[in-house]
Amino acid sequence: MKLVSVYLITQNRSGLLKRAIASIFKQDYPTIELVVVDDASTDDTGEVVKELQLQHDFIYLRNEHVSGACFSRNRAIEAASGYYVTGLDDDDYFCSDRVSQLVASYDEKYAFVCANVQELMGNGDLIDRNFGFQAGEFGLEKMLNHNLVGNQVLTTKEKFEAIGGFDINMPAFQDYDTWVRLLRKTPLALKIAARNYVLETDHGGVRISSSNNKKLEGYEMFIAKNSDILSKQQLKSMQVMKCKVSGKAFGLFDLLSHIHRHNYKSAINLYLVRNTPWVKSAIDRFKKREPNGETQ
Repeated sequence: MKLVSVYLITQNRSGLLKRAIASIFKQDYPTIELVVVDDASTDDTGEVVKELQLQHDFIYLRNEHVSGACFSRNRAIEAASGYYVTGLDDDDYFCSDRVSQLVASYDEKYAFVCANVQELMGNGDLIDRNFGFQAGEFGLEKMLNHNLVGNQVLTTKEKFEAIGGFDINMPAFQDYDTWVRLLRKTPLALKIAARNYVLETDHGGVRISSSNNKKLEGYEMFIAKNSDILSKQQLKSMQVMKCKVSGKAFGLFDLLSHIHRHNYKSAINLYLVRNTPWVKSAIDRFKKREPNGETQ
């Protein structure tokens, strides 16, 4: 079996880092390499890593100065020796079959493969998240209406290197920008129906690029980089995304002005969140899963 390198970037989250690393070494795929890059943590991350390296064999690199997620991910990928590369954020974790499912689904015709996620809420509930698209092949036409992936994919190290890795100049939208650039190089990707990644946003910390100003700056850079291929419909979808990242109101007029067949799920979701949050809460309760991943 071909080696899979997992990059894991961390900064001042030693407690969550333990959970993330544990999930990698519980994978049912037998050949995995872990590369941890510490982005100049000031907590006890170094000590925690030393303890974990007594239990598990993995590469640990530390940035002397805070250098950002993109620089750190590129550093990890450069150090990786795997044929395949995938990532994990330090405040999230893998289900035990994630890597094996992604590798089994990968084909060289794909820019990457990805999967659905579950979101771990503050009360312990797991909620299904699809990012607007549950499963199947897709290309730029769909991807430029919505980030169908989320924050992680599996591809080859060669394909990452062919696009120059993550763009260190992007203050936000780094993931979306990278997936789009991969698709511009290899114009087909695959999303599988499995929910094998657990995303946690409600842990009390701050996720990367949480500043609205940074998000808006990243949005404008993303639009400029892809202005040559964005259609009128896709620009409407980008306006929905702009309202989402800016926190601005999104009323019925905005919904009717920007909705179309390729973005209706994300547009309606934003409208519900902004105007009828109780409906969104009810939908989340319906989607709630037991801790073992079963839908109630």
